[in-house]
Amino acid sequence: MRVSGKWLNELVDLPKDITPTQIAERLTSAGLEVEAIDDLARDIAGVVVGHVVSCTPHENADKLNVCTVDGGAATPDGPVVVVCGAKNVHAGATVCFATPGTTLPGGKVIGVAAVRGVTSHGMLCSAVELGLPADGTDGLLLLNASDPGVVVGAAVAAIVGRDDVVFTLGVTPNRPDALSHLGVARELAASFRSRLKVNTPSCPERGGPIDGLATVTIEDTDGCARYACRVIEDVVVQPSPRWLAARLTALGMRSINTVVDVTNLVMLERGLPLHAFDYDKLAKSGSRAQVVVRSARADERIVTLDGKERVLAEGDVVIADGPDGGRAVAIAGVMGGRDTEVTTQTTRVLLEAAYFSGARVRRTARRLELHSEASHRFERGCDPNGVQQALDRAAALIAELSLTAGAKESKGRVARGTVDAYPKKIAPLVVTLRPRKAAQLLGVPPKLVDEASASKMLLSLGLEVEGRDSEAIRFRVPTYRPDLTREVDLIEELLRLLGMDQVPSTLPSRAGEADSQLFDVRRHRTLQAAKRALLASGYDEAVNLAFASARDIETVPPWDRVGGEDVIRLKNPLGEERGAMRRSLLPALIGNVATNHRRGVVDVRLFESAVVFLGRNAGGEKARPDEPGAPAGSDAWVRERPRLAGIATGASALASFDTKARGLDLFDMKGHLEELFEQLGMDVGFQAAGDDAAVPFLHPRSATWLTVAVGGATVRLGVLGELHPAVAERFELGSSAVVFDLDMDLLAQASNTVIRATPLPRFPAVRRDFALIVDAAVPAASVVARFEACSQAQGLLEKVEIFDVYQGKGVADGKKSVAIAVTLRAPDRTLAEADVQRIAEALLKDVAAIGAEVRAG
Repeated sequence: MRVSGKWLNELVDLPKDITPTQIAERLTSAGLEVEAIDDLARDIAGVVVGHVVSCTPHENADKLNVCTVDGGAATPDGPVVVVCGAKNVHAGATVCFATPGTTLPGGKVIGVAAVRGVTSHGMLCSAVELGLPADGTDGLLLLNASDPGVVVGAAVAAIVGRDDVVFTLGVTPNRPDALSHLGVARELAASFRSRLKVNTPSCPERGGPIDGLATVTIEDTDGCARYACRVIEDVVVQPSPRWLAARLTALGMRSINTVVDVTNLVMLERGLPLHAFDYDKLAKSGSRAQVVVRSARADERIVTLDGKERVLAEGDVVIADGPDGGRAVAIAGVMGGRDTEVTTQTTRVLLEAAYFSGARVRRTARRLELHSEASHRFERGCDPNGVQQALDRAAALIAELSLTAGAKESKGRVARGTVDAYPKKIAPLVVTLRPRKAAQLLGVPPKLVDEASASKMLLSLGLEVEGRDSEAIRFRVPTYRPDLTREVDLIEELLRLLGMDQVPSTLPSRAGEADSQLFDVRRHRTLQAAKRALLASGYDEAVNLAFASARDIETVPPWDRVGGEDVIRLKNPLGEERGAMRRSLLPALIGNVATNHRRGVVDVRLFESAVVFLGRNAGGEKARPDEPGAPAGSDAWVRERPRLAGIATGASALASFDTKARGLDLFDMKGHLEELFEQLGMDVGFQAAGDDAAVPFLHPRSATWLTVAVGGATVRLGVLGELHPAVAERFELGSSAVVFDLDMDLLAQASNTVIRATPLPRFPAVRRDFALIVDAAVPAASVVARFEACSQAQGLLEKVEIFDVYQGKGVADGKKSVAIAVTLRAPDRTLAEADVQRIAEALLKDVAAIGAEVRAG
C-alpha cells in the first residue's frame, strides 16, 4: 500500500516540523510497518521552470532546434543554449528545464554535451521524462506562465505535483481500514493526539430524480449485502487534470480518464472500491436501467476490461442488467465488463458502490487469477456503512471535472437521490472493556488505562461509548474496523496507542495464582541449571515442532499416562506426519538422531525442554492435583505438561592411543543424570521397570524408573533406558540409543539449587573395601541401601559407592560379585581401628539378610 504524505497532511493536523522519518516511526509503532520512503521531489530536484528566449533550427540537423533558455537563478550567468528535438518547442514557451547534473526518474543523468557541433547545457523535458503520465502531446510538457507558482527558476516539483513523499506500508490482512488514506490518517491523528480534517462529503444534485433512471435488485444477498448507485448526466470524459493524474501516478496507478481516475482516487482515499458504467450501454426497462446482483450461472461468460473472456462458475457474484438480469456486465468486486466500459463518448454514468462478501470475491479472484486493487480490498473487508459517503464524494467530483475547453462551469449534473438496496443491514458491534482487566493483562499501571484514558484513546480511533456497566465500558465499534470483536482486541488497541515502551519489564500477575507465578520462576531456574549440566555432559539442545503422527504417539506413549486418553488431533494439519499434538518429546528426538545417522553422524547427544499435550482420560480421569495452576478436580480437556527429555548414541569416549572406544550405554547416561541431579541438590532413586506396560518403548533389561520424594510421598520423576530394538528399527536408527524423559514440574518441586558451603573435615577418613557375592537377580543398589541403613554406621558413614560388578570365572553360576567402597569419618576425632572393625562387622551382618557373602580369596 503506497500512501501519499502530502495527502495525509491534508487529512490530519500534523506538527509543522514533522519529518517523513518521524511519521514512518509513528506508523510502524502503530502496527503499520513502513517498508520504504520515496521522496518524489528528490528525483527531479534539478528541474526548474525555464523560459525559451529564442528558438532557431539547428544548422546540421533537420529535426533539432537550438534554444536559448533562461533558467533564472539556475542559470546565474544568463540564458544558456539547449538543443531540443521536440516539435512543440517555440520561442516564448514556458518549459521544464533539467539543469546539468540532474538525474531524472529512470536514472538518466543530464550534463553538458555537444550535439551536432552545438554545445547543449541541459535538457527540456516531457511529462514522461519527469515520471508523470503522458499529457497527450507529442513533445515537451509546457507550463502556463499565468498559473500560480510558475516563476522562472522555480522548482518544477510542486508545479507538476511531485512535491510529495510516498510511504510504502506493509498492511496486515486484519487491517482493511489501513488500505485507505483516511484509515492511515486516523492512525496518525490518534498517535499524535491530533484531529482529522475530514468532513462528510456533500453532493450537489442538479439533475432529475433518480427513481426514473435506475432500479437495483439483489438476488444473492449472501454475496452482496448492500448495493447503491448514483447517476451523473452530461458527463465530459477526458484526460484528468494534472493534480489528479500526478497523485494517482505517485501512488502507482495509471491515469485513464476523469471518471475512472475519480473512482480510483476515492478508493485510495476511503478504502471502498467503486465502478462506473456507461449508463446508455445498460439494458433498460422503459426508461430505467435495471441492475441485478446475482450468482453467476455455470459456464457464463464475460469479457472484462482487460479484453479477456472469463468463464464464470456458480457461486461467482456478478452485476447483470436487463429485466431478468440476463447479461453479466461486471464481476462483483473484481473487474468490470468491456460492454459497459466508460469511454470518451460516454455522457451519462451509473456509479456503483457496494459491499460484497470477502470470501466470495477471494474465491472468484483466485480461480480466475484476476487480482485487482478492488478485490484486494473486498477480500479483507470494506466498510458497508461507508457506501453512501463514497458515492457522494465520487459523484460530486465527476460532475465537477466535467468541464469543456474554455468553460468556467461544469456541465455534469448528479441526479437527485440514491438507489440503495440494503436488505441485510450490518450494525456496528458493541464490545465491552474492563479497564482493570486491561491493566492486568498488559502489565501496566492502572492509571495508564483507567476509564478516562481508555475512552479517550479508543474514541480517537472512531469508537463510540454506548454505555457503562459497573467497572466495564461498552464501546460501539465502527464497521470499518471488522478486526475488533472481543475485549482483548480493544486491549490490543490500547497497547498500540500507549506504545510498548510503556510496558514495564516484569512478569504479569495472574489473579488467584500467586503461588503459580513463584513456581514458574523456580521451574525456570531449575531448567537453566539442568541445561547447563547437560551441555557440560556433551549434549546439544534441540527444538522441534509440537506435532506428531498417530504412529509416533502409538509407538512412544507418555510414560505417566497409560491408555484411554484422548489424542488431540488437528483440524488442518501440515501433513499426515503432523496430524496431532505431541504426547512425548522422544519421537522427535529419535527422528533427529535418525537423520544424523543417515548422514554419517553417529555420536549424537541431544536434549529438548518443551511441553507435551495430554487429553482428558476417556474414563473421566481428573487432572493431577500436583499440576501447577490446575486445581484439584480440574477436568480441562487439554493439559500441557512440561518435559525434559534426551537421547544419546555412539561412543562413550573417543578412542586414543592408549584406550579403546567404548559404546555409550545405560550407565553412561545414568552418570549424566546423576551429575544433573547433583547440580539440583536432589536425591533420586533408580528402580528397575522391567517390562512395565507404561514403557513399551524401552528394552526390558534396561528400563528404569526414576523416583523422588515430593510432599512426603515417593513419586515417579521419569524414565531412563535403552530404546527397544523394535522402536529403533521403526525409526531407522543406525545403532542402539539410550533415552530419558523427566517431568519438569516434579523436577522443579524436588530441586534445591541453593548452594550451601561446608567446612573442610578436620579429621582423616578411613576407607574399607568389601567384595560380596550375591544372587545375580539382586540389584547392587539394594546392597548399598543396606549399608546406608546400618544403625551402627550412622553419623560415621560418609560415602558408599560401587566400584566393580563381576560375573564369570571364579564366581558361581547365578551369582555376581559386587565390590563396594565404604568411607568412614568422625567429625570430632580420628577413628580407632576398633571403631572401624565394629562398623565393618555390623555392615556385613546387615547385608547377610539379603543373602550376601564375603567373597573368598
